[in-house]
Amino acid sequence: MIKLFRNIRKKIIAENSSIIRNTNYLKYALGEIVLVVIGILIALQINNWNEYRKTEAKISNLLVALRSDLVQDTLLITEQFPFIIAQYQLNESLRARVAKPNATVDTLIRIMRHEFNPNWSNQIIYNTNAYNSLNQTGLIENLSDSLKTNIKNFYNKKFSFSKRVEKTTYDYREKITSYVSTYTFGSTKIHDQGELIDSLVWKNINPSHLAATFQGISNFKRILFMETKDELEYSLNNSRNLLAQINNYLKEHDKTL
Repeated sequence: MIKLFRNIRKKIIAENSSIIRNTNYLKYALGEIVLVVIGILIALQINNWNEYRKTEAKISNLLVALRSDLVQDTLLITEQFPFIIAQYQLNESLRARVAKPNATVDTLIRIMRHEFNPNWSNQIIYNTNAYNSLNQTGLIENLSDSLKTNIKNFYNKKFSFSKRVEKTTYDYREKITSYVSTYTFGSTKIHDQGELIDSLVWKNINPSHLAATFQGISNFKRILFMETKDELEYSLNNSRNLLAQINNYLKEHDKTL
């Protein structure tokens, strides 16, 4: 009987040992799984962080390039503005003289033959590579809502101004082409056609046609100036505001890298 009880006890101990071993193995296996999952999550987090840093670095580089573009555009505007103002003032002074009560046909002929300058400044070609890159890559969407909106609004309105000026410039040049095919003028060195040609052209002119031509060209030049002035002033003033916002963004961004 004692032997029977001993065998039963051994059997129970053996079974308990097997259960304990299985339980320990299960705990170990679960621990391994948890460690693997944690490792994967950490790796994903590191990868996401690295991708985030790369994206932020690309955005910073493009914003630095955009800032450079805006500075260059500001310099171009500042350089060209005085010439445009001078051309406008000349145009208005000539219009004022023709409009005086004592003005005569000779006044108009003298102005058109010797003083009127039909030339106009070439339209500024703005630097838009950085802005185009921000748009095409979609990185502009990663910016703060305020900066993203201001950049988009600035360039959309700037492009709208430019298209309007471009159209008016084209119309003006069409009129100038017709004008220089009919008359000579001596207000610029590159248009020095010589005394013979000049005298023959102006010998038998049609005063009515000359007056209509002057009126049309000078009107277009006035409109062109106003549109160009609006474009340049908008670009100049809003470039400065946008530059300040970009600088603030880059300062905050540098702290997070």
